[in-house]
Amino acid sequence: MGALIVVVAVSVAVFYWAMEPLLQVLSDLMELSFLPWLLLALGIWLLAGRAQGET
Repeated sequence: MGALIVVVAVSVAVFYWAMEPLLQVLSDLMELSFLPWLLLALGIWLLAGRAQGET
């Protein structure tokens, strides 16, 4: 019984250690914290377009 508890505890610890970076990245994506930078880049790209007469 004690060995089962140790195996479960180690399994949970390894799973948490492996998933923590993924959870951090996913939470950043879900918060849309990159959205202002993306909109700024899009605005600069649109403003830096070619002039009407250029080909």
